[in-house]
Amino acid sequence: MDIKIIELNEIIEVCENLVQKIRLYGEAQTGDELYERYKLLVKEFYKKYNLSHTTSNQMASVLKTINDYHWEGRTYTVNILEANIILKAVICLKELLFPGLFEKIFISHREKDKDQIAALMELLYAIGIPRPSQGEDGCIFCSSHPDAYIENGRMIDDEILKQFHSKQNVFFILWYTDNYFESQACLNEMGAVWAMKKTYQEILMPGFDRNKIGGLLPKEKIDFKANDKFRLNTFKSQIEQMFNLQPLKQNTWEIARDAFINKIDKLAINKQS
Repeated sequence: MDIKIIELNEIIEVCENLVQKIRLYGEAQTGDELYERYKLLVKEFYKKYNLSHTTSNQMASVLKTINDYHWEGRTYTVNILEANIILKAVICLKELLFPGLFEKIFISHREKDKDQIAALMELLYAIGIPRPSQGEDGCIFCSSHPDAYIENGRMIDDEILKQFHSKQNVFFILWYTDNYFESQACLNEMGAVWAMKKTYQEILMPGFDRNKIGGLLPKEKIDFKANDKFRLNTFKSQIEQMFNLQPLKQNTWEIARDAFINKIDKLAINKQS
């Protein structure tokens, strides 16, 4: 992931914590630790990437807002309205610097289909989505896979809701099987994708009847079967573009793709037998 995104996400997290602190305890006062941390990070980011020389009117407007709420050398307070303005401005800065760039994948699926999803995750890793590091959240949210397990004691509904309201740009993969459409939780996720206008891709397990697809999502949007090698080629290119990944060598990709198709076909046959 681009280092600028990591740095901007750190600034956004500080701003979110500042908003939460003010909401709980009232205005931030002179010398507030979070606000001072925000100022330091923004100052370093400006200096490092020379943002003051932008020629974009939108960018200039966002930077002016950030500058207007950057107080130095005097007594100040930060109220909830001001903190939210700061947070919104930093999020806008990120969107302007990285238009259309995605940072996370949410796989909506039924836990009964976890073997299929494990194969999908290996394919995504092969394309270039990074595996999670020790002690860090990965780029893929998938409640049934060990790489993305929700920590003990946490509420799964709360963790899923966080993904839908994340300040990160999340790409949703809807993995359709008969099991999927028998689950109210899965249908709720599908409905949330539609209601919140999320970017998504529908993938159908071989043997699943497309006519069974219900819900509110547009029926005209292109979906594909998981063993369609030509659609998988397009899917790979889309993921590389959306996540700013180095294109995978063709031979390496074909080996990973064909291994995925073989695994999926075997799982489909086993399900039918």
